[in-house]
Amino acid sequence: MKKNSRMMPQRGANRVLEQMNRIQRDNTLLKAAHKSFLVLGCMVLHDKFGFGEKRLKKFIEEFFKQADAYGSGHVESVSDFEKVLEEECNIIIKF
Repeated sequence: MKKNSRMMPQRGANRVLEQMNRIQRDNTLLKAAHKSFLVLGCMVLHDKFGFGEKRLKKFIEEFFKQADAYGSGHVESVSDFEKVLEEECNIIIKF
């Protein structure tokens, strides 16, 4: 008797779906983290340093430019940003 191939799941199909779900989840978490950081950063710049609409919009624009540079591979890793901050501003960010 011939097995109906339409009824049987393909091997690896579940792994592919799991990987897709993991990627979607990771992207959702990353977007949430970016948004949280951006909102917090804008609030500090506004409340403590007097940034208004014009300068906050510039900050947001530049934030997305840097994020795009990182996401597109123009900047290899976050450690590249860390090196620039340390060398040019004497700032080391630790968690």
